Amino acid sequence: MNNEGQALAISDEQHLQMMDYLATTRYSARDTAIYAITRFAGCRIGTVAQLTLDDILDSEGRLRDVVILRSKITKGKKTITAYFNHPVLRESLEKYLETRHSKRIENVFVSQKGCAFSPNSLAQLMLRHYNRAGLEGCSSHSGRRTALSKLLKAGVDIVAVSKIAGHSSIATTQRYIHHDQDELLAAVANT
Repeated sequence: MNNEGQALAISDEQHLQMMDYLATTRYSARDTAIYAITRFAGCRIGTVAQLTLDDILDSEGRLRDVVILRSKITKGKKTITAYFNHPVLRESLEKYLETRHSKRIENVFVSQKGCAFSPNSLAQLMLRHYNRAGLEGCSSHSGRRTALSKLLKAGVDIVAVSKIAGHSSIATTQRYIHHDQDELLAAVANT
């Protein structure tokens, strides 16, 4: 169940379905890492498309736990902090970086043509992946919606979630609260 006009949040089962599908794609390490950044760090796909190696790696080439998203690459043109410490995100990103061969492109994610993705082309790629995984109705924003919704459901303070999301207003963050049909049925049955 979703709010009208908003990206669908995905269940844990659908997440596994997506991960299984992504393991079969031609560029599985890359595609899994892209998905993981949206799903576990809650980043927008447009920001993911514009991430550079300098953004995510420290001076010794190690993956950062805390990534400062430059105002130039974020919606609203403000600096936002992203947290890349989830084990699935880290593992998938490290695996991708081991397979990444392009040395002349600063962007983290490189297309099959050897150039950086535009935000739109990366959004279209992820939309195709969701559809091919059998998750119709999902969009490139579904990972972000899921990440923020799960934080809120886990009881993380809404102000903290708003900060993670880069929202100026808590009212915007509140729209990310998602309840699926099973949760609503259980809530009514247990009252």
